[in-house]
Amino acid sequence: MRYLLAVDIGGTKTLCQLSSEQGDIVLEQQYPSQDFASFDLVLTAFLAHQTIKNYSIDSACFAVAGPVLGRDASVTNLPWQLNADQLASKFTIGHIHLCNDFEAVAYGISCLEDDEIVSLQQGKPVENAPRAVIGAGTGLGQALLLPDGDQWRVIATEGGHTDFAPTDPKQMLLLEHLIERFGHVSYERVVSGVGLVSIYEFLRAYQQVDENPECRQAMIDSDPGEVISQYALKQQDPLALEALDMFIQIYGAQAGNVALNVLPRAGLYIAGGIAAKNIQRFKQGGFIDAFIAKGKMTALVKDIPVRLILQPKVGLLGARLLAQQIAV
Repeated sequence: MRYLLAVDIGGTKTLCQLSSEQGDIVLEQQYPSQDFASFDLVLTAFLAHQTIKNYSIDSACFAVAGPVLGRDASVTNLPWQLNADQLASKFTIGHIHLCNDFEAVAYGISCLEDDEIVSLQQGKPVENAPRAVIGAGTGLGQALLLPDGDQWRVIATEGGHTDFAPTDPKQMLLLEHLIERFGHVSYERVVSGVGLVSIYEFLRAYQQVDENPECRQAMIDSDPGEVISQYALKQQDPLALEALDMFIQIYGAQAGNVALNVLPRAGLYIAGGIAAKNIQRFKQGGFIDAFIAKGKMTALVKDIPVRLILQPKVGLLGARLLAQQIAV
């Protein structure tokens, strides 16, 4: 029996899965990425697990949150460097494929069940048209899917690092605030976990309001982006709610920019943990209002289907699919 290794490498967590070619999962483990100095150490920990230490791996796909150039890849928000040939030799793996994490997400869309996708805008779907995917988490990933017969050809991008463009006076002040702190301001700087925190800090300073001390303490003790979302959704904190709503508006505007660049009439997909965890707020209109606010092109983007992915392991599903393809 042949075995496949799929790994979804992110700035926050790395998810590893060993499965049979028939689809039976042998072992799946999640590791905090920042606890490891290199990806090699994560892979060593996973492969040393008692359950699988004697298994032979025929093919693997490592989906990397960062640029991939041939057999080399780097993780944008970690000092990790990967070389497929060195990893194959060191860990005795038959074949290794490296891909961008959102390339894997794009391939994973075809593995999703109907109840793992929610429609934010029905639009007017067109078969044999492109798709696109965008997703905020630790960073902001984007990828394009072009129809290729009955398959999809996926193009990974670093579109999340394009320049942030404000759409109203308050967002212009946010941009000025972030330029003073960071110099260059990309969409990823705003539409990501740390971006949500930056928006919150900006609004607190801009409006000179007292923040909820419980919220502040929770931000110190835990992941501050998740805390802001939690306090916003429970409506315990007006500042957190305003920050989340501004975040969603900017997210929608950038999704609309992707839609104009690609014209994904077969669907624009929203991935990443932030959207799935805040789905009720995404449904309330701020995202789509910003998505379609494109002046002369408003009618055009209203026809593009927008779908939100609920399955948090869609990237792992895509990585496994790619590992299976190279095993053939």
